[in-house]
Amino acid sequence: QGRGALQDIDQLSLFKTLCKTCVSVRTVRDIVPALRNAIVTAQSGTPGPVFVELPIDVLYPFHVVEKEIGGSKSARGLRGKVVQWYLQNYLRNLFAGAWEPRDVSPLPVKVPLATEEEVGF
Repeated sequence: QGRGALQDIDQLSLFKTLCKTCVSVRTVRDIVPALRNAIVTAQSGTPGPVFVELPIDVLYPFHVVEKEIGGSKSARGLRGKVVQWYLQNYLRNLFAGAWEPRDVSPLPVKVPLATEEEVGF
């Protein structure tokens, strides 16, 4: 964010009025729960759209993100060491708990059926 890319658009605000819920996933461990909750919300009550924002950081494997944002291993000066510390901390937080098992069982499907009164029999 903050680089002027298309992804910088405040997508949550853009879709907030059109969707039943809008969420942004900030860590890898939250992808599965966020998607499961979005599906349940989309199907509950009156079915409707939901929006889940998945920043690019959470979509790539650990080794790719580590290579891209890991910073140099030989940071120079105080500023370099602070930047290196920040990037390593960000990477650890981004992937913390990512390898823990998640519930991936199928979600129950409820098909709403009309009553005889609604059908008009």
